[in-house]
Amino acid sequence: MKKLVLIGLCLIASNAFAQKDGLKWISGTWALKTNRGDLVEKWVAVNDSTFRGKSIMVKAPGDSAVQETIELQWRNKVWLYVPTVQGQNSNKPVVFPIIFLGREEFIAHNPNHDFPQRIAYRKVKNQLFASIEGKGNGKYSKMNFDFTSTRQ
Repeated sequence: MKKLVLIGLCLIASNAFAQKDGLKWISGTWALKTNRGDLVEKWVAVNDSTFRGKSIMVKAPGDSAVQETIELQWRNKVWLYVPTVQGQNSNKPVVFPIIFLGREEFIAHNPNHDFPQRIAYRKVKNQLFASIEGKGNGKYSKMNFDFTSTRQ
C-alpha cells in the first residue's frame, strides 16, 4: 500500500515539476474584507523562475502592516512556496514544495511544519481562493481566504 501511495505522490509531483510557466495567473493584487480590515495579497513576477508576494493587513489608509512575505521559486525543476511570517519561526522562511500544479491552482505541502502543513491557491475568474490547513496542537483546522481581484 505504501508503495502505491508513493507512486501516486510521484505522479502528482511530476505534474507540478513539469510546468515551469504555470504560475503567471497569480500576478496581481487581491483583497479580502475582514472585521479587522482589508487583507491584501500582492503578487509580482520577478523573472521566469520567481514570483514575490506580500500579505498586508490594511486597517485604514496609511495604517497597514505586512503580515508575511512569500516567494514562489522554481528550483531544480520544482516549484516551492516559501513564506516568511513576521514573529514566527524566528522570522525565517519555511519551504513548502508544490505537489500539485493545475491550470490555475496549486497545492503546497510540508508535513514537518507545525501549522499549516498544506497551502492551496485556486483562481476562478476574478477570484483567488487560498486556504491553509493541517494539525496544530493535535487538532485539525482549515482557514479559507476568498480574495477578489482589485482590477475591475
